[in-house]
Amino acid sequence: MAGGRLTIDLGALAANYRRLAALSAPAETAAVVKADAYGLGIEHAVPALAAAGSRTFFVAYPAEGLAARAAAPDARVFVLSGPMGEQSAGVIAEAGLIPVLNSVDDIALWRRVSGGRAALHVDTGMNRLGVSESEAAVFAAENAGGET
Repeated sequence: MAGGRLTIDLGALAANYRRLAALSAPAETAAVVKADAYGLGIEHAVPALAAAGSRTFFVAYPAEGLAARAAAPDARVFVLSGPMGEQSAGVIAEAGLIPVLNSVDDIALWRRVSGGRAALHVDTGMNRLGVSESEAAVFAAENAGGET
């Protein structure tokens, strides 16, 4: 039985990114490349998107973040799963990746292990992830005037 074959036009991928970036300007457009760039291959998709102007990428897990970092060393790479334990947090910190903190436990872990830059995911009622609005308000009040 013959195997399947998929041909990806990286030029079209880059053109689509540029079009979306133009439509959303002046806001920044980021590229979500989780699941190995949805099967396209991070090692192929990320350089094409970076050449098209993407400076920010989102991945699901730290291992994908390492691959994205290798493909675009100067880009900001966010890890959507956040730090899943101290070892994961250490990998994220060492590689200069940016975790998305999804719970107060994530916040405490990240502060303990790194304290570096992070994004806070607030649950706005769209899904099961993120800190609640009330938890975010408490966090903001406790950290007013400081950068976290």
